[in-house]
Amino acid sequence: MLLNAQLNPLHAGLQWRALRWPSDRPVAMLFLVAAAVFLCADARTAPFTLWDESRNIVNALEMRRTGFSLVTTYGFEPDLWNTKPPLLIWLMMGSVALFGPAEWALRLPSLVASLGTLALLLWFTRRVTGSLGTALFAGPMLLLSPAFFAGHAAHTADYDALLTFFTTGYLSALFFAVTRSTPRSATLALAGLSIAGAVLTKSSAGLIPGAGVATYLLFTRRLPRVWAGPGYWLMAAVAAGPVLAFYLAREAAGPGYLQAVLHNELFGRFNQSLIGRDEPAWFYVTDMLRGWLFAGPLLLLAPLGWSEVRGKSRALLVYCLCVALTLLAVLSTSSTKLPHYLLPAYPPLAIAAALLLRGAYQRVERVADTRLAGLALALFAGLSLTLLTARAAYWRIVSLPAQQITPAGNYGALFAGLASQSVIMAVVVDPGFRLDDWPAYAPVLRSYQLLWAERGLVAERGHMGEVLASCDPLSVSRLLAVGQDFAGVPNCAAVRSNDYR
Repeated sequence: MLLNAQLNPLHAGLQWRALRWPSDRPVAMLFLVAAAVFLCADARTAPFTLWDESRNIVNALEMRRTGFSLVTTYGFEPDLWNTKPPLLIWLMMGSVALFGPAEWALRLPSLVASLGTLALLLWFTRRVTGSLGTALFAGPMLLLSPAFFAGHAAHTADYDALLTFFTTGYLSALFFAVTRSTPRSATLALAGLSIAGAVLTKSSAGLIPGAGVATYLLFTRRLPRVWAGPGYWLMAAVAAGPVLAFYLAREAAGPGYLQAVLHNELFGRFNQSLIGRDEPAWFYVTDMLRGWLFAGPLLLLAPLGWSEVRGKSRALLVYCLCVALTLLAVLSTSSTKLPHYLLPAYPPLAIAAALLLRGAYQRVERVADTRLAGLALALFAGLSLTLLTARAAYWRIVSLPAQQITPAGNYGALFAGLASQSVIMAVVVDPGFRLDDWPAYAPVLRSYQLLWAERGLVAERGHMGEVLASCDPLSVSRLLAVGQDFAGVPNCAAVRSNDYR
């Protein structure tokens, strides 16, 4: 084996353990910079999305007008349809206060949280395995997963990117705690703060990944450690304090909030579909295998790597699988299934995939000890990763942005066109659609109305005014039938009232 490696520099260079990396920090920073470019580089600003980004933006911009509050509003009325705690809304409002009314400022908290998750992933994997190579393998596994960079995640102003940052934080801290007989109080306090952050971001969804930690404790027979000392009680107190304080204060500020939370977060979500359709139990597995998890197709090789993962890396692998599979099992029992609900499972899945695929590579490399086999292995690995990376780049740059373009999403371009012609007031003709108690629901339009009001353009909904504008297809055709468009925005129209007959 040694002689063959000496005679075959290519084969020897392929050995994972033989890779030499420069100092950790510059390499990690370089990866994070590349990740930021990958997540931010767009030919055009992506329009606001209907579910649930636009409603979050309305919550944030209305709170910016009325002032900091525990109560989020829609139409300046208490919002009991979206009952998530307002941590993300506060961050979005603060971002706009710092950087001004811009689309990117509203989305900045999600982007920063996503980069924070990647940084945590690199640090945690490197700390446990002692291998920067493994950490740099896990990082792209997460970054290039469409579930991580698509809508509801790094690219939009939704809850799930911030939620995943906090869940990754407390899962990392709890790994260090549960693998020691006497965990450090600081580690458990940090875990408690992260748990509180997760719950204050997305309510009960912040606790579900913790069920995987319980699974790991049962599987490894370490559950008695939880009751052995005061550390875990400290963690529970640190986690529960801010959460209880918020819910009690929020209920006092507007009675009926807790009842709405129970319906939305527990009874409604698990007993009946909130999206009008029921998905099969294997919904999330199918999503991962068809590409939402970057390493999905490669996981067929995972059994080859199991026996090669040893020591602390084996404990980390078991921990990550317990967390991810438990979260998958819990969410698969819910009546409401959406791809982004599983996002907190993707960091542990990326770590597990990196460990298993590294092990599979080492095992095949050890068995196939010939120059031809080494070259074939290198070509197969390189081709597979290249094809998967190309597909992820296509989804990120072409496919997913195209799916975000909707008629309502054009209002940003329409209002920009009106403002460029010094229009400061317009009437928007748009019927919206019926949703629960809203007969003319149009959150994307309202988010753009509030955003452009900050920039000096007042665009109220109605049917009469000096300037009438719309991006609603039926309304556009009616406007063009009686007047000439002067905005020049595709799929939209703006006409002056003196064009009416």
